[in-house]
Amino acid sequence: MERNVHYHVMDFLRIFAALLVLLNHFATFAWSRASVTEGSDVAFGFLSAFAGLGAVGVEVFFVISGFVIAMSALGEGGASQALRFARMRATRILPALWLSALVSLAARTLYGEDFSHLLMDFGRSVTLSPKGPYIDGVVWSLVVEAVFYVLVAASILSRFRLSLYDLAKIIGFSSSAYLLILSGLHLLPPSIRPEEAISVLSRFPFKLLLLQHGVFFATGMILFLVRNGGDGRSEMGHAGKTVLILFFGCMGTAEIFISIERGYAYKTAAVIVWLMCMCAMAAGIRYNEFIKCKILDYDNFVRYIGGISYPVYLNHYSVGMVVVWWLFSLGFSTPIAFVLSMLCVLGLSMAVMSLEKRIQNAIRRGFPRPEAKRDQMAV
Repeated sequence: MERNVHYHVMDFLRIFAALLVLLNHFATFAWSRASVTEGSDVAFGFLSAFAGLGAVGVEVFFVISGFVIAMSALGEGGASQALRFARMRATRILPALWLSALVSLAARTLYGEDFSHLLMDFGRSVTLSPKGPYIDGVVWSLVVEAVFYVLVAASILSRFRLSLYDLAKIIGFSSSAYLLILSGLHLLPPSIRPEEAISVLSRFPFKLLLLQHGVFFATGMILFLVRNGGDGRSEMGHAGKTVLILFFGCMGTAEIFISIERGYAYKTAAVIVWLMCMCAMAAGIRYNEFIKCKILDYDNFVRYIGGISYPVYLNHYSVGMVVVWWLFSLGFSTPIAFVLSMLCVLGLSMAVMSLEKRIQNAIRRGFPRPEAKRDQMAV
């Protein structure tokens, strides 16, 4: 069983996905107010190609999550391991979320938004409430992640009577059925297309149920099980698992295509980016030892950029929106405002990462961790 392996390709893909999402959002920020917009009010019009397209970074994160969570869930199962898994995920996800939520609360308060409403948004964010709105626009994806963690914890608690492979199939096929229905509705001619039904099926509860994004988690899980030689409880061989990866990957392509609300050129570009990331992930996993030898002198740096991707993801939206407005209100030109806002997000992310590590280390010192290395790869 692979427990202590660090896949450097995941670090590269994490920071790439985080930057995609960042550019996707910065492409929609207004210069005249702290909000998203379109048209002449957009602060950074030169980023227009990333608007919509960059959202594919979230799907890349979900595949990475499926892979590394399947790896971290290996073991005999039972209540003690399920509790350890839950503690491990909370330690990984919550400190940076809480710190970033505080920063977003401060930024939006300074901008002049109603503090009582913001406080409610803050509370929903730090508790990963299934009902928004949240203090920051990216928190919804962490709520979806939390649902996935609960399902994996249930598999561990059952001592894998519900194996990881079976769980991946349940998640993947349920999501595929949903996406087939939604894709079919989108393919209908505009004159008879049921827009109201499409609107209902696109609401957040269907994301919470892992119907919209479940194929991405399932792809990552099965990719790990193929790499690891299975979970010891499934009879399907590598060929069958590979077919499932390809099928769920195709359904993921369909989800990306229908979720991007721009022209076919942008949809196609997003699909190409997604496929390139999946090919890079597969190759990076296959040739991990070769990559490890080639970047040995840069190992710490590669791990650092992988680690900072999470704070960048958490701190670019609400804070970035306010910072962009503030810089333009001070009269900075577009290029300078862009560079300064990027540096602000990066500096803030580095600070959050530093504090996050201190909090995590303090928590971990309070619990015995016989397999500490196993938990280093986390989304």
